[in-house]
Amino acid sequence: MKVPVPTRRDFVRLSALLLASGATRLSGARTKVHLYPVEQCGKWGYIDRKGTIVIQPKFDDAWAFSEDLAAVEVGGHWGYIDRSGVETIRPRFDEARNFRYGLSPVRIGNLWGFIRPDAGLGIPLQFDYARSFQDERARVRLKGKWGFIETNGAFAIQPLYDNANGYNEGLAPVEINGKWGYIDKAGDFAIPVQYPIAGIFSDGLAAVKTGKYWGFITRDGVLSIESRFEEVGEFSEGVCPVRLNGKWGYIDKSGILMIRPHYDQADHFADSLAPVTIGKANKYIDHKDDVVWVSEQHCA
Repeated sequence: MKVPVPTRRDFVRLSALLLASGATRLSGARTKVHLYPVEQCGKWGYIDRKGTIVIQPKFDDAWAFSEDLAAVEVGGHWGYIDRSGVETIRPRFDEARNFRYGLSPVRIGNLWGFIRPDAGLGIPLQFDYARSFQDERARVRLKGKWGFIETNGAFAIQPLYDNANGYNEGLAPVEINGKWGYIDKAGDFAIPVQYPIAGIFSDGLAAVKTGKYWGFITRDGVLSIESRFEEVGEFSEGVCPVRLNGKWGYIDKSGILMIRPHYDQADHFADSLAPVTIGKANKYIDHKDDVVWVSEQHCA
């Protein structure tokens, strides 16, 4: 499962954007062109939905755009660029994430805080770990325990949990003594602690591990898609990446395979495209499994 333990994506930088649609996706009439991070010969840039490179690959690493800014790494430090590729916040952070609700988590040394788009500190450096806001809450770790803060920096849910993932659709998965359950915005358990691992809700479903395999539950804790997958992601745009027999494909909300498992890695769809890998090639595919973009195979 990709979700519960807070780790970085190694082959694309989309996960920070995909499941907070209300806060981060380009909404309304979609007058802005969606940009996707891509790696080309060891450097990162951005393509549009047609697969055309619009920001040349020149960064050491890159995250997806959110609130018109994207975190990029240059020379071992992170800063931010705008949608034209112009630097707006110089690279000076040891780690950085996505802006949501006008705040982005950053790390300097061993501490995390949140900056504003003008680079000023919105929430002081004080946390062991921090992640971007989702559903108006950000998960943070303080003194080894996880809790949730509001945009003013005050704790909405005190740091009580051994691990936690972000709020989505009003619920957040949390871990206590090796088992996961789901709390609501008040901190009350909506689904009791019982799962070895649990992911966030998206499209009304959440991935949970029962026994050896993964399945999906509804908001009332009922198993909706049977546990038969070796590994899973989260639903986005009505489909979810799943691994069967060592390969990744996509299922719909009924559990029916929409794209057969043949990829080595796969991630969520965002604005009709999803990043996948097969062999050494990184690609973006559409819902029909047609390739929109593929990385160069021969680099100087």
